[in-house]
Amino acid sequence: MPKKPIDFSKNIIYTIRSRKSIYVGSTTDYVKRKSAHKGNIYNEHCKEYNYKLYKTIRENDYEWDIQPYSKYPCNDVVELKIEEERIRQLLKADLNSNCCGTGLNHSELGGKAYYKQYYTDNKVKLLEQHKQYRTDNKDKILEHNKQYYTDNKDKIAEKTKQKVTCECGCIIRKGDLSKHKKTKKHLKLMENK
Repeated sequence: MPKKPIDFSKNIIYTIRSRKSIYVGSTTDYVKRKSAHKGNIYNEHCKEYNYKLYKTIRENDYEWDIQPYSKYPCNDVVELKIEEERIRQLLKADLNSNCCGTGLNHSELGGKAYYKQYYTDNKVKLLEQHKQYRTDNKDKILEHNKQYYTDNKDKIAEKTKQKVTCECGCIIRKGDLSKHKKTKKHLKLMENK
C-alpha cells in the first residue's frame, strides 16, 4: 500500500522540558509523537532509549513536560526543519543531539539520491568541515577511539579472525579479505571463473 503523503499544514513545533533542560521537535501528529516520546523513555529495547533527551529525563527522576510551542503550516519538510532549527537556537535547546536540519529522513527528501547529490554539490565544504572538526576535537576523538578499542578488543579480534570464503573460492580470515582481493592469486582465479 503506498504511503500517505504528509500534510504539512498540520505542523506543530513543540518543546520538552526536564527541569532546566529543553528539547525542540516538530510533528504533524502531536498526540502520536507525545506517545512515542513516552515509549522511548521507558522502552530499553528501542534504539532511541539512549538518546540524550531520554537519558536526561531518566536522570531527572522521569520529570518531563511536553507542550506545543507553535503551529507552523508550511509546504514541505525543509521549511519545517528550518523553522524548527530557528526555534531550537532561540530557546538554546540543550537536549537536541543534532541540529534540527539533520533530522530530515530519506523518504521525505527523495532517498539516497538526494544525499548523494548533496554530497557531490558540497564536497569541498563538507570535507573542510570534517577536517576542522577533527582538528578542534583531536583529544576527544583520540579518547573515544582508545575507549572503543579497549572495550571492544575481543569482539574486534574475533571478527577479524573469523574464516570466510571469498568469491574466488579461497578460505581466508575476514580481516584479510580486502587485502586478498588485490592479490594476483585472487585476480587469476576470478579471471578463470
